Amino acid sequence: MLNASSDSVMRWANRGLTGFMLIAIAATSPMRGQTAANGVKRPAYQGQASAKGSYRIAGVVLNAITGEAIPRATVAVLAIGDSHTLESVSSDSEGHFSLERLPATKFQLTASKRGFRTAFYDEHDEFSTAIVTGPDQDTGHLTFRVTPGANLRGVISTDGGDAVEGAHVMLFERPHQHREGERTAQVDSAMTDDQGTYEFSNLAAGEYLIAVVAEPWYAMHSGGDSQGSRAEGTASMLDVAYPVTYYDSTIDEAAAMPIALSAGSHEEANVSLHAVPALHLKIETPQKQNGSIARAELQKSVFGNLVSSESAGFIDSLRTGNVEMDVAPGHYQLTEGDPPRVVDMEVSSSEVVDPNAGVPSVTVGGSVRMAQGQALPEEMNLTLEAVEGVHGQSQFVAVARKGRFKFEGVTAGLWEVLAEAGGKVLPVTAVGPEGAIHEGNLIRVRESALNLVVSLSRAETRVEGMALKDGKGFAGAMIVLAPKAATSWKALLRRDQSDSDGSFALRDVAPGEYTVIAIEDGWKLDWSRPEAMTRYLPKGTSVTVTDKSGALLELSAPVAVEMR
Repeated sequence: MLNASSDSVMRWANRGLTGFMLIAIAATSPMRGQTAANGVKRPAYQGQASAKGSYRIAGVVLNAITGEAIPRATVAVLAIGDSHTLESVSSDSEGHFSLERLPATKFQLTASKRGFRTAFYDEHDEFSTAIVTGPDQDTGHLTFRVTPGANLRGVISTDGGDAVEGAHVMLFERPHQHREGERTAQVDSAMTDDQGTYEFSNLAAGEYLIAVVAEPWYAMHSGGDSQGSRAEGTASMLDVAYPVTYYDSTIDEAAAMPIALSAGSHEEANVSLHAVPALHLKIETPQKQNGSIARAELQKSVFGNLVSSESAGFIDSLRTGNVEMDVAPGHYQLTEGDPPRVVDMEVSSSEVVDPNAGVPSVTVGGSVRMAQGQALPEEMNLTLEAVEGVHGQSQFVAVARKGRFKFEGVTAGLWEVLAEAGGKVLPVTAVGPEGAIHEGNLIRVRESALNLVVSLSRAETRVEGMALKDGKGFAGAMIVLAPKAATSWKALLRRDQSDSDGSFALRDVAPGEYTVIAIEDGWKLDWSRPEAMTRYLPKGTSVTVTDKSGALLELSAPVAVEMR
């Protein structure tokens, strides 16, 4: 069952968030009893989840790693419509649970216990299998496997052994699927306490990296103030800084040691910081044509992520037309000048920054329209997300009001355009300059400003069907709604996971030509690339969605489940 309106929504929801988040469960309309094209009868979903009935959901909760029973785990059924808890029980000493007197409907099933990662039943990515109760549905013999959470802790200290309080410890996770566009992403952060200690708990198994940003408490930078310039060659003994430092106590990002966490493991990663003489960057801050200051912004680059921004001093910019920034050696991105230029800098010495360094950035703006001519939302969020060849910042967000938007400081490269309004993704079906609009949501930015027309779909159709194997409904298959136009793959592709009776619902589908495929154990496939799905398409089911399809389109034939 789909837990969000699209994969793009999930990408957005996870940006910058830390720890565990329960994903909002998408609503599914009640279905009357019906028979699929192959004669397989679907249960009659009453849609009265709060009503009492005669069905049960029962099984055993097991440790996914050891196979041992988990006593006193909380198992709950949640309403599909709004995800509130309807019933919950604790597993017994042998891990068994039973939820009784349930109506014939669909439920999400969750299990939780301290020390384990809270999970939906048969969870993959942001999807899970809903449990369907009703006639002829075997829901009394479930095996619910939950995974122990891992813990990572450590101490940040100086090379003299003193604890560093208030250090910003950033946790990054390496991509584990190696799908197109996946990057090493920050997943959590923590500040050290007065003992220099930090801790990250309840982590998923995977490979992690640690980066630490801190400032020596005694540092006193002697330059960049309004009282005068620094005397050459007389840098203060207190004019020091900590470089970004990685586990295992290296300032070379390429030498950062990955930390492999297995389910339930407890690892320690201590990092020692070494203060070095601060370096000083002198940067021009010219006046713009409107009289404002083109303030410089310096950001640290950590595993391709920009963190800890520092803006130019406003008073110094007004007084002298330039600013001095005090930094540690390391990799930075500087935005300077008017029009702004983006400079990737490996800073190893003090310098006056060339105002013509780096690459120019441009403004990308334009208008939004609905593909079927409907009225636009008064306000929506547009996002530019880097795909390839982009120098500098990899994501921009703008609010489009009354159909107009503008992104500032975009560099050349291939970008993906995303749109969202009121918590719902609106697929970008076409984009480009007026007179050169093309299908899909990808644009190529070059070294001149762009005025775009972005065409959106309301995507109001839900495609429902059944995944069958050997004539029976198959649970847990990865369902992919694949656009037949490769140019629209990123914008229009939808996924789901088949429920316990084999049913699935692909939500927020835009008009277009598609193939629906069902893959057993397909969750490790790189579904983001059309070529990875090619071999499954011939056995898929074709479906055409139009602007007249309405809210629900039911497939006339079941989808055969294929092996990965």
